[in-house]
Amino acid sequence: MRILIYIYFFCKIQFKKKKKNQKLNMGHYCFLLRRIIDLLNYKTKSKTELKSKETSTIKKQKQFFEIDNDQELFNDLGNYGYEKLESLEKSNLRDFSLEISTITTELSSLPTECLTQIFQNVGFSGLFSCLLVCRAWCRNVIPILWSRPFDKLSKDCRYQLIRTYITCLSEEEKSFLNTLLLKYGFKIPNKSHSLFNYSIYLKELSYVDLYQSVDSGIKYYRKSFIGRNTYKLTFLITRSLCKMFLTKNITDPSYHLQSFMIEKYFIQIDDIFPDIELFSKVYPGLSQITKFSFNYYNPISDNLFKFLQYFPSLCKGLYHLDITLPYFENNPIIIDLLISIIKAQKSLQEFNLSGARIGANFIIPVLFSSHYNSLTSIKFQNINFHKVNLRSIISCKKLENLTIYHCTGLTKSSLPLLVKDFNSSHYYNYNNGMKLKSLNIGCSPKCSQIPKLILESSLAISCQELCLDLITPEIVNAIKKQCQNVINLKLRDFFIDNNDITIESSSSTSNSLLYNLFHGLFLERLTISISPKNSDYEELSIRAKDLPSSCWYLKLQCGYSVRQLCELLLSDECVASIKVLIIDYLKLDISHLMIVRDFTMVKGTLKYFGIGGRNDFDKDELDVIKELRYKYNVIVNLEES
Repeated sequence: MRILIYIYFFCKIQFKKKKKNQKLNMGHYCFLLRRIIDLLNYKTKSKTELKSKETSTIKKQKQFFEIDNDQELFNDLGNYGYEKLESLEKSNLRDFSLEISTITTELSSLPTECLTQIFQNVGFSGLFSCLLVCRAWCRNVIPILWSRPFDKLSKDCRYQLIRTYITCLSEEEKSFLNTLLLKYGFKIPNKSHSLFNYSIYLKELSYVDLYQSVDSGIKYYRKSFIGRNTYKLTFLITRSLCKMFLTKNITDPSYHLQSFMIEKYFIQIDDIFPDIELFSKVYPGLSQITKFSFNYYNPISDNLFKFLQYFPSLCKGLYHLDITLPYFENNPIIIDLLISIIKAQKSLQEFNLSGARIGANFIIPVLFSSHYNSLTSIKFQNINFHKVNLRSIISCKKLENLTIYHCTGLTKSSLPLLVKDFNSSHYYNYNNGMKLKSLNIGCSPKCSQIPKLILESSLAISCQELCLDLITPEIVNAIKKQCQNVINLKLRDFFIDNNDITIESSSSTSNSLLYNLFHGLFLERLTISISPKNSDYEELSIRAKDLPSSCWYLKLQCGYSVRQLCELLLSDECVASIKVLIIDYLKLDISHLMIVRDFTMVKGTLKYFGIGGRNDFDKDELDVIKELRYKYNVIVNLEES
């Protein structure tokens, strides 16, 4: 509906520009709108009719799943409505294009670059409506929809994605694959073709996602295979599709594969990872990727081991490297392979390392020595820093973001130190030119002293953004003393710890800690984030007077009652001039919206209101939202999350 409104106003503007032949031009534009509505209604109607037809067909033809081993996979046998629908839709698209060819040129008059930027900011569901406007819009929307298709589909629907990708295989590859599938009594359709070559638009490939999608597709088309081991059949089809994604016969570099992911294995019966020839004898293969994610799980397969050995010669242009190791595992061979991958890259910018119980003392020094001149972001999670010296991190002069989350083994001597100014009692930052902008600290229950050690080092002095999950009097004092540049504070799944307070006074003491923390900084942006899985999700611990007057941005990703929100925003103790308010709450209702409206009416400072956690709203809720928009001129975004 939103896209129709946009088109209507566009047509209205164009109509005003043309004073001659007004009736004829406006008629064309109305005809355009009517045709779009007809096509959208037809699509909805066709899906309903197809669903009923599909149900009756399955009841009549149960033998489709039980007999005849020489049947095609991914061809919807017994569901011929799909083929009729696709051919009819293509025919309508051609007729639609011919009928309005004289006026669609104005709709597509914007440059391709502008259209691409616009569509990238349209919601995923809204992009489907844009497909039927005109050819230019369709050509710009298709690459966006098919760049990361696995992320948007549920696991139950991924067989449809594989069905489409199989139609994109070359005739030669289909014939070769069918010869391999012949001994299993199956084949794939070799006559169907897709409207677009969707495979060239894929930007992010996860081999495990691809394998699982093919496996679910085989079991969808062959119900008798549910509960059986189909890894050989799945492996052959997955390998062919992977080869298609790696071999893109197109000169435009914007269509090259950008990310490749290897996740934990879910089958240990046989080696499901393809042989090294798949990656070494295709072009461009993995030579153009900029991001590689590797989640190692023991035991490692022979093919995967050879792949890691050969990877440094396959790809040397990574910008982002993400490595996850099992915390309980220590495999020196894997550590050596990962070090060789790090050394082979020309200029890593982002590096994530998780779960290195043993081996971090080898990986981290190589990382700093090889990429000190290019690293901008580093994340360490569940790392044992025993025998690791982080002082050399100051050699990374371009480093802006640092995350140290649930790590152990850090000591004061292993962190960059503050240097005392002998002419005064103050310390100054000696980081060799490195100035962090963002520091994210998470502590494990056994190492609650680590945040204090990091905040007292020279890493925190230049930070403008700070994220914490623990608040203690020592941490608050360290922040007020060392982090005077912080204007953006994020509290994520935080808890307040003070061993000296009693149960009766715990609430007031907790609030005073938050008050001291918030008012000890020139705080502009505050984010409170608590996971719904956390037992404290429904508790909003901040009060109105805790918010400083400098705070103009407030984001609440947590649970809170109507009373709590009312006391926070409408209390006379609230001195914060909130201009941006973002609420992401699963149980948001009209009472919360009315409080935001009253806050806008009383304070008059709110300019932007983002709503997350909700996909639909009833009439009364929409009336409040419209009142915020049109009466109080507040920009409301219903997709903010």
